Amino acid sequence: MSEPSASFHSIVPGDVPPLRPALVRGEDVHVWDVDGHRYLDGISGTFCVQLGYSRADLARAASEAADRLPFARPSVFESEPSEAYARELLEACGPPYTRVILTSSGSEAVDAALKAAYFAQRQPPIRTRVARLRGHFHGATVEALRVTDVRARRAPYEAMLGDSGPVLDPSDERELTDGLLDATALIAETIPAVGRGAEIPPPGSLARIRRACDAANALWIADEVLTGFHRTGPLFAWQRLVQRPEDDGAAPDLIVFGKGAGCGYAALGGVILSERVAKALGLSPSSPPFMHAQTYGGHAIACAVGRRVLAAMAEERIEERVRSLEGRLREALEPLTRHDLVREVRGLGFLWGIMLRAARGTDEPFPRSLRVAERVEARCREKGLLVFSGSGSYDGERGDHLLIGPPLIAESHHFPQIASGIRQVLDEVLRELSS
Repeated sequence: MSEPSASFHSIVPGDVPPLRPALVRGEDVHVWDVDGHRYLDGISGTFCVQLGYSRADLARAASEAADRLPFARPSVFESEPSEAYARELLEACGPPYTRVILTSSGSEAVDAALKAAYFAQRQPPIRTRVARLRGHFHGATVEALRVTDVRARRAPYEAMLGDSGPVLDPSDERELTDGLLDATALIAETIPAVGRGAEIPPPGSLARIRRACDAANALWIADEVLTGFHRTGPLFAWQRLVQRPEDDGAAPDLIVFGKGAGCGYAALGGVILSERVAKALGLSPSSPPFMHAQTYGGHAIACAVGRRVLAAMAEERIEERVRSLEGRLREALEPLTRHDLVREVRGLGFLWGIMLRAARGTDEPFPRSLRVAERVEARCREKGLLVFSGSGSYDGERGDHLLIGPPLIAESHHFPQIASGIRQVLDEVLRELSS
């Protein structure tokens, strides 16, 4: 992966340069670093700054909440913002979702969802394994890594992760069902991005997952951390995919969210529960309660920002905006498929993957040792364009790809700028590799 493995900070003597450039301000879809360099943000920070930078309304929501009440102990109290946010989020989701567990990030939300799925079991024997899909990424915490199938992220910690459960092929319903027979749940990215390059599941995929989970008496956890909050149009990507006739009615049991919930202005994530899961957790009056509390889960300031995010997205008709501009973004990016290094461009809404190849006329990937995607990302950054590099989309290890996901307030004239910047860099990298 292209991102540093950790955000280490230190004070060092002398004039040693920092590990990474320091950003100092942002406006709309651009950010500036301490040296005055401007960048067109083609990935919304890290797919979270949905409404762009310099949002006075979001800053004001945080400030006003801090003036009133910055904190309420979550194991004892709700705050007014957390209670209101949960209610408004559930209203936006609609049935069958009736409860929310709030966290500070998507990775923490994955952990909470895994705990909830385990606790929701009521019939022995109690299962402890969680099934996952090939190439799907679920976060940086230990439990989130345990159910991740992106080798580059798992490799440094493989010995401590162990075998949490089977890795399944989503196209094989029998394999799905058999693999779930001893699993408490299946966790899956609705659109796998980091490890699969925004691979859109074919029609019928969600219905297949729903049938397999029902047949094995397992829960379906939909990971919408990256794809949520209108990244593909609707509030969550699964809602768009079930509009296909083959997937109609295939709703997940738990929805994990993060990133865009706070739009970069607050650390906010959580798990949305269907009513049947909420009842099993004792979040309805009839059974023992599910114990899960974190100090900053449902933080009052974060939830105040989250409320304003939901309101702004409705007021600014973000879903309709993404739908209407999706075609323009596709039109800007698809000509890249004529480049010798590009195998495929794919995506939905404001989330697109650019799959790289070693040569025209073949799907063969580059050797991973060349780190081609990382080269492209670094060179784009030098030219003032932020993209995201990934690997493993071909066979789990090889297969370089880029992700593009600009803020949802980006204008159509930004899309050719993104595509042109990528094309220039691909030309340069092609010349380097050829020589």
